[in-house]
Amino acid sequence: MNEPMKTPRTTTPEELERVHRALKKKFNDKKLIFGSGLVGAKVVFVGEMLNSDGEKEAKPLAGQSEKLFHQVLKTVGLDKKKIYVTNLVKYYPNGKVPTPKELKAHAAFLKEELKSLNPSLVVTLGNLALNGVGLRQPLDNVHGRTFNFGSYELVPTFHPSYATKDPTVKDKIEKDLARLKEILKKS
Repeated sequence: MNEPMKTPRTTTPEELERVHRALKKKFNDKKLIFGSGLVGAKVVFVGEMLNSDGEKEAKPLAGQSEKLFHQVLKTVGLDKKKIYVTNLVKYYPNGKVPTPKELKAHAAFLKEELKSLNPSLVVTLGNLALNGVGLRQPLDNVHGRTFNFGSYELVPTFHPSYATKDPTVKDKIEKDLARLKEILKKS
């Protein structure tokens, strides 16, 4: 039996730059912080939005959340140098939750960003990120499960910031992410 050929993954930095330029044009009054990490990574992590640490450090994930995230990655055996991290909302909203209209605008750009990155696996960190990729389910009901999103597999989990407030959430994140290596072997 012949197995179907997988389409080779291609990532073009030019496409990613096009998305960044479009974001800058749309949100020209905001200090935007784009994703970071390995362009062409098989795994892309999508957070919700920048916090004040992220704005100060110009990183999509910063402060205690970043520290805990790196601990979890190490625990589950994922190399932080081989992933890409971005956010649904690419600026710090000064403690305000963006409106549904704003989130919808950001979601359109996130989908374009993911298309340009072309990962095998997308891991959403938190409810807003989950909704931003288009899965409108309560995170408590779907975390750790795998969903086929056509060009990539989706695994929702909790944002590390929740684990800094509730240590039991860290265990849930670790369990959710422990499955990633197994999923990646299949892709």
